[in-house]
Amino acid sequence: MKSTGAWGSVWSTIAVIVGIVAAGTVVAGLLHEPQPDPVAIPGCEEVIQPEDLVRVNYAFVSEGDADISEVPWRFEAKARSMTDALIAALPTGATVEPEPFAPTFGFDAVAVRQSLDGEADALGTVTVGNRTGALTVTVGLSDEPAGPCFAGFEEERSTREDGTVLDTVNRTDTHRVVAYAPDGTRIDVNANDVLTLEQVIDIALAPGLRASAPA
Repeated sequence: MKSTGAWGSVWSTIAVIVGIVAAGTVVAGLLHEPQPDPVAIPGCEEVIQPEDLVRVNYAFVSEGDADISEVPWRFEAKARSMTDALIAALPTGATVEPEPFAPTFGFDAVAVRQSLDGEADALGTVTVGNRTGALTVTVGLSDEPAGPCFAGFEEERSTREDGTVLDTVNRTDTHRVVAYAPDGTRIDVNANDVLTLEQVIDIALAPGLRASAPA
């Protein structure tokens, strides 16, 4: 399966470029420039450090156009079933309004077929109790593993019993989870000013969002 998401190929691209700029780190060491302590991220065996990210700069690039023919959510039935699964995964009592440019909240098969990366996006404004904020859910496919962590982009990594890898960010105004499922589905859930981390994880783990789930 060809990778269909920019993030699925980012870590391999980063690794190549970091190797090229590693000479700068060696020179800095020879000049006795003080080096910061390495950043550790719980659950991550390999962490790309901030100084390497600064040198890489704009290395977050895709390896090429996606093979849309491999993406099941390009079909209306699959896009609808994913939308139903997403809505069902929202907290009890939550209400959601689509973005102004979208007629409804959910995944759009037509937009996927017109895209270059084959990713499906659902964007909306969610209200739970007295909190209202933006919710973005992006679903893609990748044949790449989760790869290393990047300092400043993930705060923790964990692995579920089924092999799903979760990269999480837990901040006051932002809760984000990127789930790498065993079937190659990558589910990126980002909530701003609304939803708890646990609620965002529930969405990322919704079985109906995975490529292998029947429509």
